[in-house]
Amino acid sequence: MNRVALHHSTILPLSPVDLVGLARETGYESIGIRVASADEAEPWWQRGVGSPMLPALVDALLESRVTVLDVGRVELGPELHTVDYTHPDLRALELGARLGAQFVTARATAGPAQREHFAALAELAHRYGLRPLLHAVPGTGAPTLHHALDVVGTSGGGVVLDVLSQAGLTADAVEQTVVELGDRLGYVRLLVDELEQGAPAPGLLATLPPQVPLAIGTDEHGYLDGDRVERLREVLRTVDRLLRHPRAATRD
Repeated sequence: MNRVALHHSTILPLSPVDLVGLARETGYESIGIRVASADEAEPWWQRGVGSPMLPALVDALLESRVTVLDVGRVELGPELHTVDYTHPDLRALELGARLGAQFVTARATAGPAQREHFAALAELAHRYGLRPLLHAVPGTGAPTLHHALDVVGTSGGGVVLDVLSQAGLTADAVEQTVVELGDRLGYVRLLVDELEQGAPAPGLLATLPPQVPLAIGTDEHGYLDGDRVERLREVLRTVDRLLRHPRAATRD
């Protein structure tokens, strides 16, 4: 069964510890948190592994058996070629390792040598037991999935695949993309607002390999500002319908 993670962006300004509590209460196995290169991360993580939030979050994770899918984010730049423990990039790697994260996410910048910068990140991340993933974002040095794959190259890293934001996407198209990506696919990202409002077609992700996680996030920080518990449970039910193969549905 695919692991489903809840990203911190969905419930801001609640704390990371609150995120763990909500994940446990609503049935999400994992969480994703931003620990660097973002204003919303600074109140909790500006002191890196010395932040008071770290022991509290570790305790909450251990008590709830919720895991950490990813930490983010690293901005690709020349700083990655120099080991500087005061830089946010190293903060993300150190915290990711302490929290047992699987991935560290990165974003391309407008500067040159993005492929070289990502390769440097991949080498650093490997030392911390993390795998770097590049998220394609319009307006950056990797605006599309194709560009992101070119930046990742042969570094051993991977990419984040946005699914629902692609208009007219079919189950066959998802399957073809996943096959083409192979082991370069880190996880699939779904936007919570699209899950709530778009009524995606059942079975859209039915052929997604079970080892590929899904992450529920948002581009509108704090989107879930109402009845979070019931809304998150309903989102999880929607994700289950996306993952359920039509053949399985006919047996129910």
